[in-house]
Amino acid sequence: MPILPFETFLLPVGDGHALHVDCFGAPAGEPVLVLHGGPGSGCSARLVELYAPARQRIVAFDQRGAGRSLPAGETRANTTAELIADIERLRTRLGINRWRVTGGSWGATLALAYAAAHRQAVTDVVVRSSFLPGGGNVRWFFEGLAAVCPAAWRALADAVDGAAPAGVLSALAVRLHDADPAVARAAALAWVRYECAVAEPTSPPPTTPGAADLDRLVRKYRLQAHYLSAGCFVEETAFLAACAGLAGVPVTLIHGCLDRVCPPANAERLHAAIPGSRLVWVDGCGHEAFHPAMVAAWRSALAPVG
Repeated sequence: MPILPFETFLLPVGDGHALHVDCFGAPAGEPVLVLHGGPGSGCSARLVELYAPARQRIVAFDQRGAGRSLPAGETRANTTAELIADIERLRTRLGINRWRVTGGSWGATLALAYAAAHRQAVTDVVVRSSFLPGGGNVRWFFEGLAAVCPAAWRALADAVDGAAPAGVLSALAVRLHDADPAVARAAALAWVRYECAVAEPTSPPPTTPGAADLDRLVRKYRLQAHYLSAGCFVEETAFLAACAGLAGVPVTLIHGCLDRVCPPANAERLHAAIPGSRLVWVDGCGHEAFHPAMVAAWRSALAPVG
């Protein structure tokens, strides 16, 4: 049976944006914030299955422009700093004093950035498959992986007329904003197929979505291109320096040894930057949130504190 929210609402956060918020589990339980990846992916009901609704008050929301937040796909007034401010607005709206902050991939970046900015509001941080902002991870995903996953990368490049590695992201961004829906949908389909091939190489390629699902993917990847083209609006050195300020806050970094989307070196650099952090390696696992070994590591890290 799916886990249903006990509370759902839209939270106006200014600039014309309103966030879709779902609260699951035990209303009086341990507050836990869920930050989705992407950027732009939105929260899925499946993510909630990774938590413990019998004892946790699970707060999941779609970031600006993502998922069911409004306006859908909006990139205006949509930066990392604004997302961090939104999280504080949400905490205040819910009357939560301190909460566990969790996330994966881009959600891990946002979790750490929020915790560094508002450490007084955080009991601990649990993240997996950490993405590092700035240009390094972006270049790795769109350029470096050409040597690691040549067939998947070539299919992506062919979808944008054989753009050079350094031009793939910008070519995708242009197509995602094309006035012809067919052009935008083709770019989104090429992106999602590449992403799946890199993240879950043993899984079959995704089937071609219908028009409505393709349009949702277009909005998602417009947001993602907006963030990635700007290095997620945070320089890597500044991000790592901010993370160093989390000394004394329990931080658990979980990372698949075979992750090709966010290289394991990301976790090593974060672990070195955050005094007292705990690094958990997951053998035989890449970037998949629902790989059995990753799920086991995640649930262990989210066991009751104390």
